[in-house]
Amino acid sequence: MEFDLSMLTYTPDIRHVDPARARIVNALRYSHVARAAGDYCPNTLGYHLGNREAVSSFHVFLDETGRAWPEPISLHPPCNPDFSYDEMLLSDLCVAAAREERMAFDDMTQDMLGASARNAIWASCRRLMRHFTSVAK
Repeated sequence: MEFDLSMLTYTPDIRHVDPARARIVNALRYSHVARAAGDYCPNTLGYHLGNREAVSSFHVFLDETGRAWPEPISLHPPCNPDFSYDEMLLSDLCVAAAREERMAFDDMTQDMLGASARNAIWASCRRLMRHFTSVAK
């Protein structure tokens, strides 16, 4: 059997993922671009999240991941439909938290984050995902 490198390097297309993942990635991209341009608006972030009430929880999530991540978080520009590896992982962590899958969450992060960082990110993901009405299985 031949090794298929494309399977190893695959990241999802934002147009073909469940809405919760797409909203998280769009919010990450919006926050970065808007802050860099000095044009950040919490109402616009709430639009990207699909819920204005999620904005403060999203900020906590950004703070916790930004503090704990071993390297700067890599984001693709808003025009790129493919997820970066960090965008994919962050959205997977949020979905795992929404589904209360702590073991899966830890499996995805234990090689790069210590227990206290994992606990802080888990709690911030749980708070954020309470604002999402449904998360695809």
